[in-house]
Amino acid sequence: MKNLRVDRENFRMAVGVLVVIVILLSSIAFSVRERHTALVMRFGKLVRVEADPGLHWKLPWPIDKLVLIDGRRRVFDTRHSEMLTRDKKNVILLSYASWQVADAELFYKAVGTIAEAENKLDGIVTNAKIGVLGRYDLSALVSTNPEELRTDAIEAEILGSVKESARAKYGIDVGQVGFKRLSLPEENIESVFDQMRAERAKVAAGLRAQGERDAAVLRAETDLEVAEVVATAREEAAKVRGEAEAQAAEIYAKAHSAAPELFRIVRQLQSLEKVMGADSTLIMRTDKAPFNVLNGPEELGFEPLGGRN
Repeated sequence: MKNLRVDRENFRMAVGVLVVIVILLSSIAFSVRERHTALVMRFGKLVRVEADPGLHWKLPWPIDKLVLIDGRRRVFDTRHSEMLTRDKKNVILLSYASWQVADAELFYKAVGTIAEAENKLDGIVTNAKIGVLGRYDLSALVSTNPEELRTDAIEAEILGSVKESARAKYGIDVGQVGFKRLSLPEENIESVFDQMRAERAKVAAGLRAQGERDAAVLRAETDLEVAEVVATAREEAAKVRGEAEAQAAEIYAKAHSAAPELFRIVRQLQSLEKVMGADSTLIMRTDKAPFNVLNGPEELGFEPLGGRN
């Protein structure tokens, strides 16, 4: 029994020593995770910065105090803030910013906490937006014409203004600033709609003018093609008429050569037919051509069939 009692006491002593060792180790050892930074403060004064992941050592509390800074990238939304554009239009612009701690020592001294850092960033971003938007008209933010929109350029200017200030003052690296929502005060909504309608009317007028120009070109091309077709047809018709007239003249010449007197009588009859209509009444001498054919063949120098009595 005595030996058993001694063993129990030794076990308890060993456990106690182990607990003391664990407590001592936990007070002097600490680990740094990936993308975190540890600040070792000795009596309130920074003595060391540990940024490498792994196990590190320090003096026990209250000599050394450990401050861990989260260096992962964060995104926060700015507060709604009303600002004025160059053309004197009020807009309410909600934006966001992506940031991370770049200088842990400066960050701790300047702001200390994540909440305070985002509060400082909100002020910097708001001031930058006010300064940049004052150089742009409302159409750079709201327009039906893609060529007038300048949101990318505005975001880049705001980021350039915020980045340098946040890095120098608070040890914060701002990677991106973007617009999340744009709203307008009640008094500006109607003017924006009027502007959008005017832009749409301008685009419609341009499209109509382009359509009229295209239609005029098509009409001109069609008229040219029609004129060419008509000219070709007239040329062909003139050619056919010329050939027909030449053939008719040749036929007339052959008929005249074969029977000159008969040809002369036929021509006189044709002339008479042209002069006399269906309801025409003429009083003319019949001893002159072409009306002398009405007097019979004797007048024309032909003997009647059967000879003279």
